[in-house]
Amino acid sequence: MEVVQSELILLGYWSDGAQDSDWPDVALFVDPSCAEYERDVVEEYLSRGVIVWACMGKSRCRFCGEENGSLELSDGVYIWPEGLAHYVRDHHVRLPEEFVRHVLARIDSLAERGRSDTWWKSKRASPS
Repeated sequence: MEVVQSELILLGYWSDGAQDSDWPDVALFVDPSCAEYERDVVEEYLSRGVIVWACMGKSRCRFCGEENGSLELSDGVYIWPEGLAHYVRDHHVRLPEEFVRHVLARIDSLAERGRSDTWWKSKRASPS
């Protein structure tokens, strides 16, 4: 059974270049040598998060200035800005290994589980 924690873990919030910023510098996460498979899986995972929050105004990419959306997405453990997938896909940002392991483990656990059609087939007669 998965334990639900009370706080979501922030991921992918970057410094805006101000000297007093406590946020990480996105440039330190660029890694063009990251395996394409890993990058593709992580980018897809980030793109499919559940919308948790919508903010007023859109953020902009720290590299290219592209609008990166205004949503915050989550998988129930981590929470990240909508534009994080853009950084991974277009700027070769490699996220911390702990998060990559988390993504791969969640995908693997779903792939390894069996499938049951019993519940769904029982709904033939009525939607209740």
